[in-house]
Amino acid sequence: MTDVFGHMPDGRLVERVTLASDDLSVSIITYGASLQKVEIGGQNVILSGDTLEDYVEHLMYFGAIVGRVANRIGQGRANVAGREINLDKNEESGNCLHGGPDGSSQMVWTLQDQSAMHAVLTLHMPDGHMGFPGALDVTARYSLEGATLRLEISAESDQETLCAFASHGYWTLSDEANINAHEMRIAAQQYLPIDANKVPTGEQRNVAGTQFDFRQIREIGTAQMDHNFCIRPERGALEPVLWLKSKASGIALEVASTEAGVQIYDATHLGRVGLAIEPQVWPDAVNHEGFPSMVLKAGETYKSVTEFRFSKSAHS
Repeated sequence: MTDVFGHMPDGRLVERVTLASDDLSVSIITYGASLQKVEIGGQNVILSGDTLEDYVEHLMYFGAIVGRVANRIGQGRANVAGREINLDKNEESGNCLHGGPDGSSQMVWTLQDQSAMHAVLTLHMPDGHMGFPGALDVTARYSLEGATLRLEISAESDQETLCAFASHGYWTLSDEANINAHEMRIAAQQYLPIDANKVPTGEQRNVAGTQFDFRQIREIGTAQMDHNFCIRPERGALEPVLWLKSKASGIALEVASTEAGVQIYDATHLGRVGLAIEPQVWPDAVNHEGFPSMVLKAGETYKSVTEFRFSKSAHS
């Protein structure tokens, strides 16, 4: 089902498409190819707004596909194909965050194909857009199978460029006042320490003995996080990377991904209750030897797959 979600200030139409299985109902808007609602048993488990104005004015990145490079590139500088590029900066510290001020999350995608169980959205990012070389064509395919929401992102460029998208949903599995009692497990032995500008220092530090040790399932507590957890050195097979559960609602979420890392970011400062779970290439990877590659060469295809697998049990 498709309906009109709103119009951009310049008049461009933003559509909403709703997918439904016996277990899930998912709404996606073409602004940012964003997840607007994800409902299980009638309960919305993703932070969302009700109008396009909410997203344009207040809910930056909420549920959106961010890129063409997710997370931060320190000082907006990188070396691509043997030359230094300067990217558009959108943080006071001088970083390029989520592809710059007009990244994929702020753009209106085209709804290319849909059915009751899937939707395909496409986006063209011109050569030089936000300082990135190469004209990039991106496809995002959302699909439902039972209680699983699958997101496949692919992209091709006509020049060597950087490409590393991520889904930026803020998840909350209950209507509790905070997410402290949510239980979480992350399949990571290491995380990336960050500097004062939230850019990785280059060190890969063991999680043991730190607030970032979620190798065994435990309550999130009051840990403040805006960090990448290192799943593996490069993209690989689709496999579970994170588990989240609310005892209050009985809803559990398993996140599986092909990505090398997962960024965890709490929404405390936003005055909302949610946890951003962003499978992605490690932040600022282009500037750190030994980090996974975010380079996409002409003629190659970027591909990323993430599944959000839900279940619901009796309250415990």
